[in-house]
Amino acid sequence: MELYFIRHAQSENNAIWSANPNEELRKADPSLTPIGFQQAGLVADLLAAPYTRQEMDWDPHNRQGFGLTHLYCGLMERALLTGTIISRKLGLPLVGRLDFHEAGGIYLARVVNGQEEVDILHGHTRDYLDRTFPDLVKPAGIADHGWWRGGMETREEKLLRAKLIVDFLIQAHGGTSDRVGIITHGGIYKSIFRTFFQVAPETLFSVLLNNCSLSRLDVDENGVTLMYQNRVDFLPTELIT
Repeated sequence: MELYFIRHAQSENNAIWSANPNEELRKADPSLTPIGFQQAGLVADLLAAPYTRQEMDWDPHNRQGFGLTHLYCGLMERALLTGTIISRKLGLPLVGRLDFHEAGGIYLARVVNGQEEVDILHGHTRDYLDRTFPDLVKPAGIADHGWWRGGMETREEKLLRAKLIVDFLIQAHGGTSDRVGIITHGGIYKSIFRTFFQVAPETLFSVLLNNCSLSRLDVDENGVTLMYQNRVDFLPTELIT
């Protein structure tokens, strides 16, 4: 299988952080910026290019197109907006997953009297998703008050979830020629990458993902191969964020 990790387009938080790195200005579930919508349109155009690869062709740079067969995303607003633009361009169903969200989940944290306080938030409700993203294939398990359990995910929980994501992808698509698109986030992608390549939890490690960048991992009987990482050559310089 070929896995294509597509980081969401520029969010309001991304823009805020670039201009003024102040955690107090952070939104719990931000939308996309105007630049973000442009980025999402351009990555959708790239992914929708004609697919001309023959069965035995080796195309490590996708010069013969992508031909995605599946498309997944989590239920955060920025991922849903990015995924919907891609889904509509490709004519491919966008399948929502409860576990594909960014590290930490839906939360707002602030320091009060020297102590960190975390608001208990729950994200979008099924009613909101039905109204706003009618084409999304909704997962089971969305509570009446929202899809997120509330609170802030710990590092240990994040690493476990990354393993469960990898397990799901292998169980659902391993041993096939599926070409799977995953709308992802910078934080959880690092843990997914760490899981695939068995980087020890105590090892200092990071990977860079620009907004709407593409990263490709191929998985077969010989293991996992990083084909490319953080590809943004399809974006004009002024839209690289």
